[in-house]
Amino acid sequence: MRRVATVAIVLAVFTAVPLANMASAGAEPRAPDVHIVNLNLLHGTFCPPATDACQAPDRVKLLAQQLKDAACPDVVGLEEINVELAKLLDEQRSTLCHGHYKVLFGGKPKSLDTERVLTTLAVTSTKVIKLRGNFRTASRAVLASGIGPLVLVITHQDGDPEASGVTTCQTCVPPCRKDASPFQCQTTAASALADEAGGPKAVRVLMGDFNVTSASTRYQGLVSAGWVDSHLAAGNAECDPTTGANCTSGRADKSVEVLKDPNARESERIDFIFVKPPPRCTAAFDPVTDDDGDFLGTGLFKATPAVNGPGGLAWPSDHVGVAADLTCTNT
Repeated sequence: MRRVATVAIVLAVFTAVPLANMASAGAEPRAPDVHIVNLNLLHGTFCPPATDACQAPDRVKLLAQQLKDAACPDVVGLEEINVELAKLLDEQRSTLCHGHYKVLFGGKPKSLDTERVLTTLAVTSTKVIKLRGNFRTASRAVLASGIGPLVLVITHQDGDPEASGVTTCQTCVPPCRKDASPFQCQTTAASALADEAGGPKAVRVLMGDFNVTSASTRYQGLVSAGWVDSHLAAGNAECDPTTGANCTSGRADKSVEVLKDPNARESERIDFIFVKPPPRCTAAFDPVTDDDGDFLGTGLFKATPAVNGPGGLAWPSDHVGVAADLTCTNT
């Protein structure tokens, strides 16, 4: 009986080891990392009424499956969360990743486009600010992670509409400049929100749907200020609009038929995970090929269509998500 009990204990310990750690059994211990996913989930408000917001319940189920397949990333940021999506996400919470996710910026959304974060990390503080235009927001969470304090800001911003005719923002207040556009002000304010918290040792992450590409002044300004584009830093190519490779947006956002089409392509890259490391840290990214075998790499998240997805869906959104497997070296 003692031998049987010993075998049972060994089996219990073995099966309790997370799958993500089994890939490195017998190898040198890996440096701590943080797994981050961001997705504009598509509120579906403008989809035909008969489609139930472009099959919102099925889209949330598909996202839940994808997160489980990715071994439940530490941080999941979502944009375009309206009342219906918030309710559907809450319904999934008890079963998604064994109920381990905490919901940040929860409650009943006051607009059709709010941010929500799911995280397994300890939460130090949260803050939400209104951006220029009084519709868009930026939401900040200060988290405790294996790589140190993590300041996360998630946002959904307006693009730079050429036809707007608005080139300056005379009523803007610091950190925005009066000679910059109100759209630039949205990016400036979100970046400043990340910079003002966490202290000098914090790793900062700014992510979301920015509605501008890497060719924009706003993107270039972030890079000049020390923000690292994780997608490019991990060795991924820029978006190719002719093939859709490495693109995150462009599919029709009012058609459930498009969400069921495995051949539907994106055409631009406007969703980003930027990282600003502190002096003690050189940001390093596991490539999209997931070389460390922990079920998540850095690049597009679930960029291939689902097979037999809930309700026949190939995609949970008109956007493709982005992911980062982030660690610090030379600390």
